[in-house]
Amino acid sequence: MKRLEDIDVNFRLSGDIPADTAFYSAYDAPFTIAGIAPNAPGVLCRLPVSFLPECNDGVQQLAWHLAGAVVRFSTDSPYIAVAHHLTTKAVMPHFTACGQSGMELFEETDDGSRHVKNFIPKLDNGCGTLLEQSAYAPLPGGMRHYALYLPLYNGVTGLSLGFAPDAAVLPGRTPSIEKPIVFYGSSITQGGCATKCGSCYTSIVARRLDAAQINLGFSGSGRGEKNMAEYIASLDMSAFIMDYDHNAWDPPHLEKTHEVFFKTIRQAHPDLPILIISRPDYDRDPELAKACFAIIKRTYENAIADGDKHVRLINGRTLFGDTDRELCTVDGSHPNDLGFLRMADVVTKQLKEML
Repeated sequence: MKRLEDIDVNFRLSGDIPADTAFYSAYDAPFTIAGIAPNAPGVLCRLPVSFLPECNDGVQQLAWHLAGAVVRFSTDSPYIAVAHHLTTKAVMPHFTACGQSGMELFEETDDGSRHVKNFIPKLDNGCGTLLEQSAYAPLPGGMRHYALYLPLYNGVTGLSLGFAPDAAVLPGRTPSIEKPIVFYGSSITQGGCATKCGSCYTSIVARRLDAAQINLGFSGSGRGEKNMAEYIASLDMSAFIMDYDHNAWDPPHLEKTHEVFFKTIRQAHPDLPILIISRPDYDRDPELAKACFAIIKRTYENAIADGDKHVRLINGRTLFGDTDRELCTVDGSHPNDLGFLRMADVVTKQLKEML
């Protein structure tokens, strides 16, 4: 492991971090970073950098946001310190700073995960998040497994983790479902607008199923292109969630791309569980949602007619439930934590049966 003094990054550390803290680069063993593509060491991007020029402008930018990315490790340290740089100030009026740019720490066990600490980013005089961040959190002590979730709508460089100087730092726990569940979709899939980065529905589902995940949600930019389908088809995964309805800007575009996207994945993975989902914010434009769902349902029905036994469909109208639906979003579209929890309830049930 590289110590902080050997890393080409400088930090002004928070005053509550003990002076003798031993910092190590999160890019080196025994740490593992799941949910990112296999790029060069220290390059945190959800897609291969070599693939980015083939993607639309939004994906090229948003792939550097780390929705679903998790650093795993084990330690007996009585505390953890985190130091890193954010790549943007990330100011959104409808999205909390800790959801956009914060981190969240969980303890992982064979019996489930437990929230430990939400790292809320420091602000720059109310004008956005400071690019340089450091934070401290006490830990219960004893050798335990941890998972640190990275920001949903921001990138990170120079990520370093600090521990008591005599603490052991070992590899983290491997999820029971090692092959990742892959999610592809819109800003909702990416996690907008969860109050904490671990509250995104994809992460709730992954924790409940004890599964690895790859989140390929791209705000406004998950448009169902053939090359994206081909890239996803190249991945080794345990299940695929196809959730890009929102970014197909009109029904004709959705009709042109949806079944082609599905068939591209299915041809590469004949037995892969595939869960197709339509938009959850049905109430915002019921006529548009109804028209889009009819197209999505046709993809599903054609697959069933072709003998597909590994595909299921969720009508997004059911995701927020039947009561207090207006409490599930911040703006009529993007879910808050209640909305994401209700989505996760429905999706988890389906995936449990499929897996």
